[in-house]
This record gives sequence, C-alpha cells and structure tokens, in this order.
Amino acid sequence: MLVKARDRQLSFWFQEQDPFFEIGYRILEQEQIPQMLPYQRKQCKGREKLVYQALGENLDPLREAVPGLGEDKLIGLLCNMISLNIRIEENGFLKKECIWYQYDHLYYDKAAGQVMAAVLPITGALRYADSSWFACFEETIIRIAAYLPYSQMVYVRKIIQMLKMDKITQEEALVDLQGLGGRGAERLSSAHASQNTILKLLYHGNDKELEFLIDDEDFLIGRNVDAADGVIPMNFSRAVSRKHCLITKMNDKYFVQDLKSVNHTLVNGIMIPPYELMELENNDILSVADIEFRVKTSQS
Repeated sequence: MLVKARDRQLSFWFQEQDPFFEIGYRILEQEQIPQMLPYQRKQCKGREKLVYQALGENLDPLREAVPGLGEDKLIGLLCNMISLNIRIEENGFLKKECIWYQYDHLYYDKAAGQVMAAVLPITGALRYADSSWFACFEETIIRIAAYLPYSQMVYVRKIIQMLKMDKITQEEALVDLQGLGGRGAERLSSAHASQNTILKLLYHGNDKELEFLIDDEDFLIGRNVDAADGVIPMNFSRAVSRKHCLITKMNDKYFVQDLKSVNHTLVNGIMIPPYELMELENNDILSVADIEFRVKTSQS
C-alpha cells in the first residue's frame, strides 16, 4: 500500500470504489486530529491516492529529534502516542491500526511537542498490516524509551509487554506513563488509583515455613542473598536459581516473569516462558522450582 517515502512525503494507494475509504476519509476530515500529517487526495489511474506531507520548519524526522529531547519531552511523546491510539478509536469506526507507526516515517512537531503520523482512512480487512501493526508501534515506543534513564526505560518496556498481552488497556497504559512525569496528554481518571493491593507468598512444607510480603513495584526471588528481595535458602531447595523470577506491580496488579531459571516458574501448574508476564491472583499457586507458594492478596 505504501507507494513512496521520500522528501518528507508519504504516498499511499487505495483500492477502487472502496466504501470503507470514503467513510474513513469523511471521519478524518471531521475529526481534525492534531497529530495527523496534512494530506492531499488525488485520483490516479482510477484509484485513490493520499499524499501525506511533513512540511514546515517545526517538523523534524522523529529519529533525528528524539536523541536531543529531555526526559519530560520523551515521556510526553510516549503519552502522545497512546492518546492518539485512544483518540482514533473514539469514533467507533476507525481503529488504532490505521496509524502508520513505522519509526522512519514519523515526524516530531517541535512547537507542539508531539508525534506527527500518517493516519489512513481504512478499517476492517483493508487495514494496514494488522499482523505487524503492534510490532511497528512497539519498536517506536522502545526506540524513544531507550533515551530515558534505565529504570524508566525498563518500566516502559513492561507497560508495552502488558499491552501486547492485553493485560492492561490503552487508558491504563496512559495513566502509568503519565506517572513517570509525562505531560504529553490530558490525565485520565483511573479506578485503581486509590487502591493499594498487597501480595503475600506463603510456603509450608517439610516442616519449614517461608513468607514474602510484596507491596512494591519489583520483587526478585532467588537464592542469591545479595541480589534477591525474597531469598529461598539452600536448606529449603537446591533447585531454585540464583535469580529465579521477578514479581512486578503495575496498575495495582501483580505479574510474575521467569528469569530463564533452570527449573522454571509455574502458576497453577502452567509453566511461564522466560521473560513473559503472567498475572498473579488470590489463591494461585506460584511454583518457584520445587517451592510452592500460596498467593494471598489484600487491600490496604
């Protein structure tokens, strides 16, 4: 569908007499989305062609602008992308997959401090690369986040991973990003904001007991006394890795990911692939190698 990308110009062809195109085009005209690149509609050989142009001294290629931006502006860009996703889907017809998120085809508006993208007036089976849309979106988010301090970069990666797994909504992701200090979008209300869930892990076996209390963002479990927050001593198990698994708190929910341990991490008997997130809920059984914890949650 992409015809040409050169000289600050992106050109797209569309099928003949496409009713989805006409509806989407009218919606985009009415919406007047500020993050959308200006475009011209042309007829060429009986087909529709849209030409998006990044003109003006305020627009720079995103890949050139990002390295020079400060922390707040970078977080603002991330928020801006999420809010664009939400805005596009508010009309009930177009989908976020209509946004052309390829990193090299995005621009930065220096005056407004926002991403500028081509938004295509198509939906349904004709949408741009449904299978690869999230990959482009994820790549752009990660490349922007790479210029943040390490802890914030890691946090952004977790947010994107949970979006990918449908563990959080776009609105929840936006609130989390804004919590990093971004000012790129209006803050949305969140039902979980006033809650605070505490997680307990309880082990009873072989005449031994172990309890971990978790109420922070990251909690590492393993047998490395210097690195782990929750240490499983050698006399409890020799099967636990030095850095076995990590429990992360986001959106007042807890998720566990295996850190490529030798003897694996399981939730209710289901093995977690390395570095993938799985949510922990009340009364779950978390198996750290051969140590089985009962999960208990409570509100404070």
